[in-house]
Amino acid sequence: MKKNLKRFISFILITMLTISLSIPVLAKEVPTNEKNKVTDEIAIQMAENFAKGAYTELSLSAANPIKLYESTGKAIGYIVNYYYNSTPYGYVIFDTTGSSLISEYSFGPNAKSPYDIIASSTQSTYSLNNAPLIKTAPFTYGLVDESNGTLTNNYGETESINPSTYSINSDGKDPSSWSDVFLEIQTIYENYNLVTTNHLDEFLAFSEDYIEDQTAHYACAISALYACAAYYGALNFADVSGDYLGLWEATGTSVSSTSNGITYGITDVYNVGPGFVSFCADKGVTVSQNTVDNPNYRFFTNCIDGGNMAVVHCGIINEDDNIRSGHSMAVQGYATIQSKSSGNQLHTLMVFDGWNEYVRYLNLDFGNWTDLRGTTFNG
Repeated sequence: MKKNLKRFISFILITMLTISLSIPVLAKEVPTNEKNKVTDEIAIQMAENFAKGAYTELSLSAANPIKLYESTGKAIGYIVNYYYNSTPYGYVIFDTTGSSLISEYSFGPNAKSPYDIIASSTQSTYSLNNAPLIKTAPFTYGLVDESNGTLTNNYGETESINPSTYSINSDGKDPSSWSDVFLEIQTIYENYNLVTTNHLDEFLAFSEDYIEDQTAHYACAISALYACAAYYGALNFADVSGDYLGLWEATGTSVSSTSNGITYGITDVYNVGPGFVSFCADKGVTVSQNTVDNPNYRFFTNCIDGGNMAVVHCGIINEDDNIRSGHSMAVQGYATIQSKSSGNQLHTLMVFDGWNEYVRYLNLDFGNWTDLRGTTFNG
């Protein structure tokens, strides 16, 4: 049985989104083959159009668009913030390198965009005032500080780089278009319907800072399982470290590195499910698991509809070093959004990303996964 969580656990109460809403924006027909340059003002309008269809509980405004570049220096999209009564309330990322355009989004009072996360952790005024925002890998963004030759990403990692590698001034390219984002007019004025959505009653999240402070350890799969254990009533909240390290041991997580007194770990995906089942059994909680390669959207939606949690395991290639990077996240809901003009659907998972305490919507349709696996639980 799922137990009520103690009050000090970080969670967000999510209100069910209204199904199948339409939003008329343009009264006239829009040509489908014409392309137009996306300005800051257009990016704001696109963001507001999306929010009207994807989140109907509050009337959100959009502002502060930040242009997004790939590592070659070509502009590929925008990050736009949402506000409710002047209070920050989420963000959306438009990325033209993906077929669905929207790579991720989040709604909520605690949701911070990747740019805002970097800005809050960056001391250099140069990187905030002059450097472009670079997409260094799927769902990873960084600011280059040419004054000291470093790049800081939205996960708090800083590395030394050659600034010319991430320059928006690329030789041999047409400067009139290299720094501009172009989209079909039909796409710019897109309207959206929320087709279907479901989620658990409570969103469970434990920030990386909290986990590291309590345990001096961190591994993404273990943080995902820690949230799952909270849901299934298998935690002793008076002993965060004991339970976190218990999951670490049960899954055979190994040490990958140590830094500033924190031990970081890596977990074999195929140990995640069985290890969690074993951990829960030791706590007197019966849970079963199923782990598959290349899971489809229904694999996760069926789990959520059954009142259970899941873990998604994603593999990507980092553009800065061309090395695979893996990450596991706890899945606690889903939302299917449809483009009105094309009929194409965006399949997103509500995830605890392992770092922050707010919902992120992961685009499962992303085309550049090196590998994708899923683990569902039933208990």
